[in-house]
Amino acid sequence: MLISLVAVLSVVAQAPTALPQGPLSVLIAPPDATGAPAHIVEFAQEHVAEQLESRGLRVIRIENVTRKLPATRRRTLLRCKRTEAPCLQWLGTASKAEVVLVAELGPRAGGYRAGARAYAAKDGMLISEHFVLDVPEDKLLDALTQALDVVVLNTQRALRGLPPAPPIDDVPPPTRVARPSVKDAPPPVERVAPPPMETPSVAVATTSSARRWAWLPAAGGVVLAGVGTVFYLKARDRYDSLEKGTVDAPVRDSKALVSEGKQAQTVSRVALGVGAAGIVAGAVMFLWPDDPPPQVLPSAAVSSGGAMVGLSGTWP
Repeated sequence: MLISLVAVLSVVAQAPTALPQGPLSVLIAPPDATGAPAHIVEFAQEHVAEQLESRGLRVIRIENVTRKLPATRRRTLLRCKRTEAPCLQWLGTASKAEVVLVAELGPRAGGYRAGARAYAAKDGMLISEHFVLDVPEDKLLDALTQALDVVVLNTQRALRGLPPAPPIDDVPPPTRVARPSVKDAPPPVERVAPPPMETPSVAVATTSSARRWAWLPAAGGVVLAGVGTVFYLKARDRYDSLEKGTVDAPVRDSKALVSEGKQAQTVSRVALGVGAAGIVAGAVMFLWPDDPPPQVLPSAAVSSGGAMVGLSGTWP
């Protein structure tokens, strides 16, 4: 009886520990962004939160955690070094998160060093990190998305494991297509080919020059440039509103201002780019030289093996 009990306990001890279920809970800690403008840091933090939520993770924002703490403890928590294990464990305990994610936006001579690091909240150990070097300012959000693609995948594998493979029984067997036999094929039918017919050649009318329509893309480009200017001024207004905020007079509804500024900035860039392309296309069409009128002659013929239709002549 004692031997059987010892054997059962040894088997249970050797059994793998079940991984926790449900979405990962991730605390977005304050970023390492010394030297970066405040509006860029705020845009980047909001982008990181949206990307994590779109990947099915449960996002915990640092401002929601510190809001419930006393002022002294809040300052100590925000000033701790986020690359050291005690600070990471403290952040994880305060937020009750499994992972602490720290974004990085470091200005460099050739651009920014953008990326992210994921730490285990229970012991402060680094799980995964990924960085992109020499990133221009207008490509920072794309670089952060690229870094999160790597970091989130490695973190989910480390804490949740790989997803289970589908069972073999669920895979349908391949279907075979039956080929028709020779006996089922219909007998060949002899066809008498009609005599060949000749069609008279017809001269195709010349088309008008592209210069006649050069005003269309130019006018559209001017309109889009005006739209882009309006949205640029709108984004600039949101940015000025965020810059006016201070500790004593914080900005109300900063998240809405950030979202409106991002949308206006995107629309401005697209409209200005397309408008410039339209103006350039109109100028090219206006300066394009006139081509000689093309002469195209259609032809058709019927023979014993089938029929043929073709065009011959000089194309512009």
